[in-house]
Amino acid sequence: MIHRSNRYRIAACFLCLACAVQAYEPEVHAPADSMPNHRRTAVKWIVPAACVTYGVIARFDKMSLRSFDLRIAKQVDKHVKKHYVFDDYLQYAPAVFAFGLDFVPGLRAEHNLRDRTLLLATSYAFTGIVIYNMKHAISVRRPDGSASNSFPSGHTAVAFTGAHLLYREYREQSPWIGVGGYAMAATVSVMRVINKKHWMSDVIAGAGIGILSVEAAGMMLPVWRRLLGPGEARISIMPVASGRDVGIRLVYIF
Repeated sequence: MIHRSNRYRIAACFLCLACAVQAYEPEVHAPADSMPNHRRTAVKWIVPAACVTYGVIARFDKMSLRSFDLRIAKQVDKHVKKHYVFDDYLQYAPAVFAFGLDFVPGLRAEHNLRDRTLLLATSYAFTGIVIYNMKHAISVRRPDGSASNSFPSGHTAVAFTGAHLLYREYREQSPWIGVGGYAMAATVSVMRVINKKHWMSDVIAGAGIGILSVEAAGMMLPVWRRLLGPGEARISIMPVASGRDVGIRLVYIF
């Protein structure tokens, strides 16, 4: 149920994403014979937006969508007795791969290290703002009854944020990299349901929020470039020895 005093939180969540869309000057990267603009827009925005819409509608629908949540939860409660914790860590794996694949010979991300860092930070900022406000605006009891902040799934949103960034960065290298990222994110989603922490509609909405956040962050990137300049991020790694202590010093310069 949405409390009257919290309705503005939901509007603010989606307003921050809408502002990101309007805050940039579009850059044309696609060749003339590629997918038309309106079709790319449909894929990038309509599909994840539909996921979020599904989750919101399921909160009020007392028939098919809500009953689907209840049926899934009933089957989980009947057949699953063990709690798993690896989803707490797996949610970050796609984002780690988005940076770690730099060390694989022959693979090259679409953006340099600085821009990728800006994309990830902005994406997580959008994800965090939307998830926090929606959890506090929409009171939904978790399947295990532990709290009333079930909707939407934060773990799923974080996982799909990293997975969609991974896909965007390496889609020109291999489609299987993106598939792997989405598979990890989907596993996190399934485990949140199996662990009785979320309803199915919670994780579907969380996936949409994560993808939308990355797309909004991508539209903010030209703004960051204008503010910070076009410089390339540089990393300096050097060994450090002092007395008995030996280590590595990592310097990251924007």
